[in-house]
Amino acid sequence: SLKYDKVYSSKNSLCYVLLIWLLTLAAVLPNLRAGTLQYDPRIYSCTFAQSVSSAYTIAVVVFHFLVPMIIVIFCYLRIWILVLQVRQRVKPDRKPKLKPQDFRNFVTMFVVFVLFAICWAPLNFIGLAVASDPASMVPRIPEWLFVASYYMAYFNSCLNAIIYGLL
Repeated sequence: SLKYDKVYSSKNSLCYVLLIWLLTLAAVLPNLRAGTLQYDPRIYSCTFAQSVSSAYTIAVVVFHFLVPMIIVIFCYLRIWILVLQVRQRVKPDRKPKLKPQDFRNFVTMFVVFVLFAICWAPLNFIGLAVASDPASMVPRIPEWLFVASYYMAYFNSCLNAIIYGLL
């Protein structure tokens, strides 16, 4: 369509890619400044150290997990309300205006979102617990739980391909 061609022109696509890189840098640079990127032998990778700065950890969890979750939940609720309104407006003797493929796409994206939330929530809630009182909370969190929460977050990337294949 004409609108699609305008939105996804070569120039705009390049701008989108540059914007993604700039947002990525904006998310990573504060980690470098705060000194929160450290090697963690438990998960064999360089990662965000939750116990370095409580305020920074809380900010990361709020702005990189909780706020996006709230926004996405709000958007899904609005979409679902719209879907229900469209279904109610359709007369029984006419074909529904909502295509089955559109509904299937909605369900697929919703499942992707729910699994994202399930996979990333433990790591973020552990981060909040650690930020609340690093000295007493770090020793109280079992190492297996910490490692499992990281691997759940990493596993989320693998799940998307499986979901798209199944749904």
